[in-house]
Amino acid sequence: MKFELAKLLSSFEESKTLALAARAKKLKAEGKPVISFASGEPDFLSPAAVIKAAYEGARSGQTKYTPVAGSPDCRRSVAVRISADYGVEFSADEVAISNGGKQAIYHFLQAALNPGDEVLIPCPYWTSFPEMVKMVGAKPVIVRSPNGRLRAEDLQAAISPRTRAFIFNSPSNPSGMVYTDAETKSFLEVIKPHPIWLMSDDTYYSLVYEPHRWSSALQLDPSFRDRTCIVGSASKSYAMTGWRVGWGIGPKDLINGMIKLQGQVTSGASSLSQAGLIEAVGSAHKEAEDFKALFKKRRDLTIEKLSNIKGLSWMEPQGAFYVFIKLKGLLKEESVTEFCERFLEKNSVCMVPGEAFGEPDYARISYALSDAEIIEGIGRLELALKG
Repeated sequence: MKFELAKLLSSFEESKTLALAARAKKLKAEGKPVISFASGEPDFLSPAAVIKAAYEGARSGQTKYTPVAGSPDCRRSVAVRISADYGVEFSADEVAISNGGKQAIYHFLQAALNPGDEVLIPCPYWTSFPEMVKMVGAKPVIVRSPNGRLRAEDLQAAISPRTRAFIFNSPSNPSGMVYTDAETKSFLEVIKPHPIWLMSDDTYYSLVYEPHRWSSALQLDPSFRDRTCIVGSASKSYAMTGWRVGWGIGPKDLINGMIKLQGQVTSGASSLSQAGLIEAVGSAHKEAEDFKALFKKRRDLTIEKLSNIKGLSWMEPQGAFYVFIKLKGLLKEESVTEFCERFLEKNSVCMVPGEAFGEPDYARISYALSDAEIIEGIGRLELALKG
């Protein structure tokens, strides 16, 4: 007797970024001198105070289930931090603590959408956005703009009677692009007359480099409070990717719906990860500024080295820790994906083809690496493109 797997599995793609990062780690474990620009995580340790808080939590008996929505202290701590950083007041009961930001995004989509609904996703996009939309039976509508920078008129043209959500990610993964206040306001004005949720993925909000600045959509237009889900994570700003803890913030009815879903899926985030998160958004938050300063130096070094490659261009990285480089015009007969595969096998350098982000002419490189690895990896890229 043969059992068929669910049709759901053929309706979406696996995460290309995670698959490539795993391939790079496997090659490295085999002894190859791999430099991975594919990683979407900081290369340094979580703050010592965060680790200590989790350790002390374990020793004091915080090893039981917490409430599905998160411990009261954790929800309150996130509400206080986000209120201070966004300039908008949030209460603890508007917060749901999740197993990373990705779970909060998925539960938002489950809570807000019905099969056949459409979701607007600007291109380039984080690779999981369209796939998660497909997983809930909705339809991703990819919105393309010149040079990959969303314009209000492009967003307007993509709206249909079935549009129910707009996913907004600034700073952007994969481009590092940060939208100005004027641009963000223009997007809000476009969707305001329509029954469209705003899902604001603010994972990288604290990694914005001067002179650029970031503002919350809710600070720019408070009328969106009843139709916005904010998603955040400890992974990037606090170097806590393995802790798998994040949050969703929104109107109470939506958050309660997301909590209901989470209760039947994971029962909530790890109690010890929540203990670490309380410390991260509290007294250890100052270390996020130190991390940002380090990333800015690495970004500048990355751009300096990339500038030595004749004909190479990129979307200006204003935040996060990625550069989205345009390779298409520098390749002869290969696609960017084919080049990235060969580059990994022959030169032991891993980059993520832009195909994973909706832009096949590009590749994403992360500068969450040491200076020496950045210099060596870009040096290998220059040689590979010459050859």
